[in-house]
Parts: sequence; structure tokens; C-alpha cells
Amino acid sequence: MVTTLLDSTLREGELFRVLKLSTKLELVERLATAGLKRVEITVDYPPRTTREDVEPLVKKCNSLGLEVVLHGRAVKQDLEAAAKYDAAGVGLYIALTEIHRTHKLHGISYQEGLERLMDAVKTAREIGFRYVRATVEDASRFYLEGQLPLLVDAVNSVRKAGATLVSVPDTAGLLSPQKAREFITFLREKTDAPLAAHFHNDYGMASANTVEAVLAGADEAHVTVMGVGDRNGIADLYEVVAVLEDIHGIDLGVDRSKLNSLYSYFSKVAGLRLPWRHPLSEEARTIRAGVHQSMAVEKPEGYMPEKKLRHDVENPVFEIGVYASHKLIAYLTGLPPTDPKARSTTEALARKAREKNGRLSISDIKEVLKDELGIEVDNNRLSRFFGGEKVYILAKLNPRFDPAKIYETLISWDDVESVDEVYGDADLVVVGRMRLSSQNLVERFRDIFAEAIDDLKVLVAD
Repeated sequence: MVTTLLDSTLREGELFRVLKLSTKLELVERLATAGLKRVEITVDYPPRTTREDVEPLVKKCNSLGLEVVLHGRAVKQDLEAAAKYDAAGVGLYIALTEIHRTHKLHGISYQEGLERLMDAVKTAREIGFRYVRATVEDASRFYLEGQLPLLVDAVNSVRKAGATLVSVPDTAGLLSPQKAREFITFLREKTDAPLAAHFHNDYGMASANTVEAVLAGADEAHVTVMGVGDRNGIADLYEVVAVLEDIHGIDLGVDRSKLNSLYSYFSKVAGLRLPWRHPLSEEARTIRAGVHQSMAVEKPEGYMPEKKLRHDVENPVFEIGVYASHKLIAYLTGLPPTDPKARSTTEALARKAREKNGRLSISDIKEVLKDELGIEVDNNRLSRFFGGEKVYILAKLNPRFDPAKIYETLISWDDVESVDEVYGDADLVVVGRMRLSSQNLVERFRDIFAEAIDDLKVLVAD
């Protein structure tokens, strides 16, 4: 089984968040660096989008060896637009289910819709595209409503017309993982067409459904960075890649070491904070329960997947709250775990955490350790265990300097969470993580932009 990933962040993702051209070009570079091989872009729809929006992206993809797929409707207008570009292929779609034909396509018949899609496929092959994907939009509804002969007929017909791939999307996000596997398995048995899986996330299962589709033999799987897309998106790139690689032993050719940086960059430029429940979030590598901490300080794989630790997480970090482990404090301070001071210090930290609504900052931890043990713990060691502190930087810039250029530099830093251009007493507000070491985020900001800064205020979250 060979499955190719198609990244649709620049097409499906743009239904959720439209990005600047310069940002999209940088994103293409990062996708290529991460090992993606196929990227989807919306064909131009003047005046909404123009050739000036699309052509630079196609050229950039081609220069990096990425296979470009232009996505459009199964109509002459979109095929003529796609033919202007040096793209590897096209994805052409139309809906054939009754609900879509009645309420979106002005009551056309199933046969008329199918013929439109077949004609578009034939034209695309005549133009010379080597990749021609026919998308039977809302295909999962055929399956769920028991209209299996129509679905098989549609897939076989567009395949016979020349489609190199047939996409059978779960457009309304109706499937569960078990249903997704059964859906693809059924089509594999009834047709010989190569199949693409494009699953929406309405029940929060798009990534799991896509994994099941790949295991059932899907030839192409559609993903986006952070799973962005219409409504609440489609399958998440990381969630599909990591599960297939680590649990099922299927390597899709993605360089996992590049994904943290890719997600960090996209989060900033799209203005979308990575959700706490996402596997690459800061929260996902934070261990809070004391009984978990007592093991994880020695063997983190007891509570986190070993391969995730190897590929995605430099090391877990810990939160000191009311349930902190005395074993963690012993490791942090160098005390033997059996030393009564380790337990009494942990209890003092827990009391302090209760006063502070459940969690302590690094400054709080240093203060308690000083009071209880009379020691100053090395800052690098504190950062290793606790990751750093959230910091807000408010910068007033000299008018000679362009905030947009400084913004472009800042969003490339992995310890920056967000950058906003503002008006008033500051020109930039930067939110990030400050490690307790030299050349931390604040020091680096001061050094690199020294000439541009008229005034700088730093706020550390308590």
C-alpha cells in the first residue's frame, strides 16, 4: 500500500483563514522542507482571486519539486483558468447526492451531474494534466443512505472517463472511524479506481477517519496544518502522520522534526492558537499529576508515547500545583527522594499553589525553594523542568523602522506565540515563552532590534 499525502492548507485552509501571498510562499517552503510532495491550491476566480495570487505559488511549488494540484469546479471556466498554469494536475468537483442537486445545483438530475464531471475529466486529460482528480462531493451520504449502486456507478464512470484518482469525501463530516474504514473497504472491493480520502471534522473525527481510510487502502489522504478548513476543518497533518507512523508503521515521508516549527509558524501567521488538546501544544507536553511526575521525571515514556518523545517533544515539562510530586522536587534540588526536606518543601509549594489558585510561576518556585532550603536552583535547570515563563513584550519603535519587517523576523522564532501590530503607547505586542537563560526571548529582542526600539516594557505572567 502506497498512500500520498495532499496538503490542502492553501486551498481548504483558505476557507477558514485567508493569508497574504508572502506568507503563503513561506508556507510552501516550509511544507516542502517538512517532506510534503503534493500541494493543493484554488484556481483563480476573478475578481475574488486573480492570476497574480496563483501564479507565484505555482512557480514556487515547481521550483521546490512540489506537485501542484489546482482545485476547481467541474466547469469550463475553471478548466480554462487551470490550463494557464504549469501545474501537475487538477481536482474537479461536483455533488451528485439528491440534497445537493436539489438545493445547490438547481435541481439537475444525477445523470446530468455525472456527465458534467465526466466531461470535465475528459477535457482535463485533453489539456494534458497528468493528475486528474474527480471529486464526487458528498460521497459518504450515498454510502450512509444505502444508495450504493449510484456511488459505484459514479466512481467507475469518472474513472473510465480518465480520472487518475477519484475523491470520495465525507463533505458533511458524517462518518465515524469504523464507518470510514467500511466505506473505503467497500469501494476498494467494488471498483478499481484509485481513491482519495477527504474527511471533514464536524464530530471531531476527521483525523481518525483519515487514518482508517489509509489503513483500508486509500491512495491519497487530504490534510492541512492544524486541520484548518471550512467549518472546523479536515484531517490534521500531524495527527495523521504520527499515528500512521508510530502505531501502524506506515511512513508517509514527512520529516517529523520540522512539524513543530511548521505549526508554530502557521499558528502565528494565521492568528490561530494551537488548541491545548492538540498533540503538539505546550500543554500536551506538560505533566501535572504528582503520581505521573514521580515516574516521568525518570521515565517519561510511562505517561507519554515513546516515539512522540523521540520525534516531537524535546522533553516533557512539569507544572507545580497542589498535587506536585516530592520526587520531582528531589530531582530538581538534588536532594535524595527519601530526604524529609524534599517532602516538606513539596508541601510548602502545594500550599503556595493553593493560595495562587492552583499553579505556580517559576518565580514562585524559586522563592519557596529559597525560603525552605536556602538554595538558588540553576536557571537552566529550572527551564529544563518547567519550560519558561509567559512573557508580554510591548515595544515602541522609532518611526524610521518598519514594524512589518520586524514582524516577519519575530514570527520565525519558535519561542514567540503571537505578534500584533497595535496603535497607541506601543507599536508591537509580542507574546512568547521566556526561558531563564542568556539570549532568552527578551534579551534576543533587545539585542537584534536595539536601534529600532524607543521604549520597551516587559510583563511576565504570574
